[in-house]
Amino acid sequence: MKFEVAYRDAEGKMAETTVEVSDRNAVYSELRRQGITPLSLREAGTKKHAAAASNALYKIAKLIILLAILGVAAASAWYFLLADEGTKRHLRNIATPSTKVDMHNSGQDAPRKGTGAVSVKISE
Repeated sequence: MKFEVAYRDAEGKMAETTVEVSDRNAVYSELRRQGITPLSLREAGTKKHAAAASNALYKIAKLIILLAILGVAAASAWYFLLADEGTKRHLRNIATPSTKVDMHNSGQDAPRKGTGAVSVKISE
């Protein structure tokens, strides 16, 4: 079995090592033989590393969401506080394109009732 051991060396500096022994009870004997007093001991390959990676991804996701919210807030503040009316009108036109309906007659100045000479042209 392999164990990961965190310890302080003779000079007081933190260090880590991996010890391979037959069972958990033999870990302390092996560490004493090497002159090491452990601060923490865990079996190598445990889920601690996976949990740390998952925690890091969670923090990154929270940061991305926070930045998106701040970006929307900044854009909204600019729109309501700093943008002039022409810019606001232009942005509204981009966001909601209007459909234009033109009534056309068949070359006459005014359409006559009941002739069916009216066509509709729809454009965006």
